[in-house]
Amino acid sequence: MGDKILIYIFITVGSGILAYATFSRLFGFHRPIQWMYYGGHVSLTGELSMGVFILCLGLTWLHSPVWIIPALGAFAVGFVSQERARRQNLAKIKNLRQKNAADYPGVFDNPPPEDIGSIDEDELDLFDTGTCTYLGRVSKDDVRVMINQTKDIPEQGPNDIFMLVESLGMIPKDSVSPEFIALLKKAFEKRDYLEIRWLPPSNRQKGAKNNKTTDKPNQNPM
Repeated sequence: MGDKILIYIFITVGSGILAYATFSRLFGFHRPIQWMYYGGHVSLTGELSMGVFILCLGLTWLHSPVWIIPALGAFAVGFVSQERARRQNLAKIKNLRQKNAADYPGVFDNPPPEDIGSIDEDELDLFDTGTCTYLGRVSKDDVRVMINQTKDIPEQGPNDIFMLVESLGMIPKDSVSPEFIALLKKAFEKRDYLEIRWLPPSNRQKGAKNNKTTDKPNQNPM
């Protein structure tokens, strides 16, 4: 009985992926699926291949081993499709980093500070090292909360903090300012993940004294 349930789960999931890949695009409610291991989003070909692969595995167990042939074919097509998407995504990110890094000499060439307590200022400049872009100026207390939230994760450090959009839901309510949350949400509109780097504040541009989150540094903060 347990095997039957597992088989029908495979068939249902595979059919669901195929239906979502097609109808979501036809009716305009499709949301790209992040391909965590390959980078970028899963393409239409990748989604269809994934659905066919899972569906055929279920049919293999339910009906006949002959279904393993289209399953393997779908796997091969999906692998080739996503490998191509991965290369395209890496090239896109590389070009974006090279273009943006020129605006911030030294910011992304040297290791960032790790002791936030050694910085006397009450504000910090925030960058996304994944795309070499400036996000804005934020309160040091807000950044400290973010550091404390990730300090028990082995892969994380006190700087260059990796964040998914889901990470916003893990920040305790009222522990950071609304301006900080708004800044991160705005950054996530363009990226599925961020690599947050905080640095001592550089000089503000003239006329930007009252803007905490959008003023752009005009000199090397290192």
